[in-house]
Amino acid sequence: MTESQQTTPATTASNSPPSDRAAQRLGEPGLLRYGRLLWKRRLMILVGSLLPTLGLACIIHFWPLRYTTTFVYERPLMESEYNVLLRRFYSSENLDKIVARLREKGVAGYALKLETAQTEQALHRLIRFSVSPACPTRLQTTDPTTSEEISKSKAQLLSIAITGDSEDEMGAVSEAVTDNFERVLPIYEIRKDLIESIQETEELAAEIADSRFSQTIELQKEKTRLQQLSSLPEAPSEGAQSNVVLQFTEVAESHEFLPLALQRDAVQSKIIDLQETLNSEEEMYSYYLKVLAMNGRLLGEIEGRLLLYYTVPEFLAFLDEQMQACNENTMVDYLKSYIRKTQGLTLVNTRAGEQPIVYPVSKHTLKRAVLALIVFLMIMTFVAVLQEHGQERHHPASPPKPAG
Repeated sequence: MTESQQTTPATTASNSPPSDRAAQRLGEPGLLRYGRLLWKRRLMILVGSLLPTLGLACIIHFWPLRYTTTFVYERPLMESEYNVLLRRFYSSENLDKIVARLREKGVAGYALKLETAQTEQALHRLIRFSVSPACPTRLQTTDPTTSEEISKSKAQLLSIAITGDSEDEMGAVSEAVTDNFERVLPIYEIRKDLIESIQETEELAAEIADSRFSQTIELQKEKTRLQQLSSLPEAPSEGAQSNVVLQFTEVAESHEFLPLALQRDAVQSKIIDLQETLNSEEEMYSYYLKVLAMNGRLLGEIEGRLLLYYTVPEFLAFLDEQMQACNENTMVDYLKSYIRKTQGLTLVNTRAGEQPIVYPVSKHTLKRAVLALIVFLMIMTFVAVLQEHGQERHHPASPPKPAG
């Protein structure tokens, strides 16, 4: 046997061309093969994973802190009321008021963020509402009792979380947002209450107007009956039967069976009752018209300044001016009652604390760095596999040579 034929397999494998080495690797187990691949390209995987992770960790660490503060209000709210409150606060006209107020306070940066927020998630990252306990999930149910209980359930606490970039900014932003929530947003509730009051008063006035016609016809009918009864002669036997007492369940419906003199008295009594009813309803109708006129002026004041930064104290001052200029005692009493009612609508926003603490928002640097490292490792491993696959395609494995 020659010296060339006595070479070891290891020497043969190391001196074999790339195509032969690729053919040998094809026979290896998959796990061992990928382990060899990762070890071969370990430097590329480590550098490609650690460097981006360290860069991301440095960016997160040196990124400016964000701050948050939470205001809590003791305000019972049903699910429907909470949804209406959110729509009112996040409406374009109300957000425009907050933006204008922030610019007045010199917080133009936060005002720009609020103005350019195009999605609900972007708005919630700046100002977010929540209730406790959370409103129960409305499930599809055929049980009316369960559905009624769900609709009547109320949250007891309302929280407003405000997030900003600095502690100084948080002070001005918190003041603007809470002022809007406590003094501007109730104007919408007052407007809603005024509209409902106008509708209710119009219905009451319409009922009086509808009944006045029928009562007037009834009064004229009774007057005609009294004239006819007065023209009838007295019966001779009436005096002899004056000691007889007749009892009726409904005298008003049975007075035609009474003696003639008592019939006249019954009809006259009914006429007096109808006249008093018409007079009292006429006074009520006149009062309702005055209330409608007053509520119309109050609603016009709100509608005319709704797009401006109009507050509840300003509206109460307008109510006081109206009361001072009013000369009728009934309307003065109505305005006094309405002022107390309006003040009650604003007292629902009772803060649980006047000066909440401003907290820095945690960056979670370590957690995010670990997650980034895992992602970059996966990406670099995939890149290494692709590179190895590309090399094997350029150096395909040759078929084994026959012996001899």
